[in-house]
Amino acid sequence: MMCDPGQDRGCGPAARTAAAKYGMPEACRRTRRGFLQTAAVIFAALCLCMAWMIPARADGGLELYTSYPGMAVEPNDSLSLTINADNLTGSALDADVSVTSMPDGWDGYLQGGSYEVSRIHIPAGEASASMTLRLTVPGELEEGVYRVRVHAQAVNSEAADDIEFEFTAASQEAGRGSFTSEYPEQEGAAGTAFSFSTTLINNSLKPQTYNLSSNAPAGWTVSFISSDGSAGVAALDVEAGASQSLTVSVTPPQRVEAGQYQIPCSAVSASETLSADLSVTITGTYGLELSTPDGRLSFDAGAGKTSDVTLYITNTGNVDLENVSLNSSAPSGWTVTYNVDDNIIASLPAGSTSEVVASVKPGKDAITGDYVTSFSVSSDQSTDLLEFRVSVKTSTMWGVVAVVIIIGVALGLEYVFRKFGRR
Repeated sequence: MMCDPGQDRGCGPAARTAAAKYGMPEACRRTRRGFLQTAAVIFAALCLCMAWMIPARADGGLELYTSYPGMAVEPNDSLSLTINADNLTGSALDADVSVTSMPDGWDGYLQGGSYEVSRIHIPAGEASASMTLRLTVPGELEEGVYRVRVHAQAVNSEAADDIEFEFTAASQEAGRGSFTSEYPEQEGAAGTAFSFSTTLINNSLKPQTYNLSSNAPAGWTVSFISSDGSAGVAALDVEAGASQSLTVSVTPPQRVEAGQYQIPCSAVSASETLSADLSVTITGTYGLELSTPDGRLSFDAGAGKTSDVTLYITNTGNVDLENVSLNSSAPSGWTVTYNVDDNIIASLPAGSTSEVVASVKPGKDAITGDYVTSFSVSSDQSTDLLEFRVSVKTSTMWGVVAVVIIIGVALGLEYVFRKFGRR
């Protein structure tokens, strides 16, 4: 087509100027070439802008990602981490998956559903598939940063991607709980119930159940009491970062010897074992025993008359006893006395026996029958008691008098009947 400088159609002002300079055909060709060059530059600029605005994707449109790629861990942790997959290739694909990098001592695998997997199917689209990374952290873990890498490679294409997890571990003692007592050492006599106030602290990032136990010496009784007063607690739930108060009740055997005894207690969870070492010092074994020479616990007594009872008081402990007092309980009107001053044994050495005579006098008006009288001994540390059956017999004199009177009355009546009976 010719460019007519005299017409507006087909040529602009630049074309008409060029036509006047170069001639009609050459002017139009130069103008079209300039337009094409300008359009190419604009198109290239648009492509660069679009490439800059669209986010970069993994090779071939396959991307692996997770919500928490970095976290803190503790020894013996068991982790379950979800890995999502985007497939932007435009069509479904199968991909081989594997854990390509893991620290020494760690254990892990990829799980899909209920199975360990090595290949997954990824439909086209975003977040179209997922799998779970199962990890077990070793019990011995040094402070530092640990990394685990997972790789996915499409079976029939170049699409591939890697995802890396970063785990931070403090020293092995970090996050460790505690089991402590404010007063872990106590002392007292045998038979005393000792009470230890303890605190169990869970410093981990998750709730834990602690099983409670004690390795006390044979014959000792140890019981765990929760803060709400529940006795005999065998396990305790403690929230993450929280503490629980706990009372440990310790009772030694009655005949335990003097000395120091260790009462180790433990609180064991799935991830840690906590110990509280308690100590009890027995200052002595105290005991009093009241008995009779022949073992009999009965005797006879007469109304208004004194009967003596021999008693043995034995110190069965391993500590000397001071000021052992003698007491009694008898029916009203009865009296009981002992052959010791003020009814007190000033000193009773350990293992020794003292003989005491108790004098029992029933009241004068006591009638025939059985009565109960008790004798007791006591010190500041121990006590004992015996009950006796006392058979009281009244005097027969009044019975004889009564028989005589009855006979006299009978003889008098016989005399009267003989003398006046015929009248």
